[in-house]
Amino acid sequence: LNLEVAGHLAEGQALDHVKRSHALAKLLLGNVREVVSQLRETGAIDLAAALRPLTENVPSLDIQLEIEDPLNVEDPQRAHVLLRCTQEIITNAVRHAGARHLWIKVYREAPDRVVVEARDDGVGADMVNVGNGLRGMRERLQQC
Repeated sequence: LNLEVAGHLAEGQALDHVKRSHALAKLLLGNVREVVSQLRETGAIDLAAALRPLTENVPSLDIQLEIEDPLNVEDPQRAHVLLRCTQEIITNAVRHAGARHLWIKVYREAPDRVVVEARDDGVGADMVNVGNGLRGMRERLQQC
């Protein structure tokens, strides 16, 4: 709703950004609905289908996602953690690294182990300041 209102108030370049954000929000909401329906039907989440929309249409970042299709995760909590961690990886590549390209590889290493590998072409940091995003990622992973 806020993006809808902003679309009526904004002009010029700001309006373009609002429209893209609104379209992305609609896409992600549709994806969430699809994942919830899938979970109700099968009890498993297709991680490939859930991650693809996160990696598409990210402004100023070209994301290459390499993932088994399908990659089913039976535990909804683990699937949620993987989605949120991937979202944080994308956010950090844009916000902190200033990356133009991001490569994400997701694969099953063992029946109970899914690996997410990511690298980008952004600038590194001499010292990592752990903020809320990295702290949240660490806490989620520790809970699993």
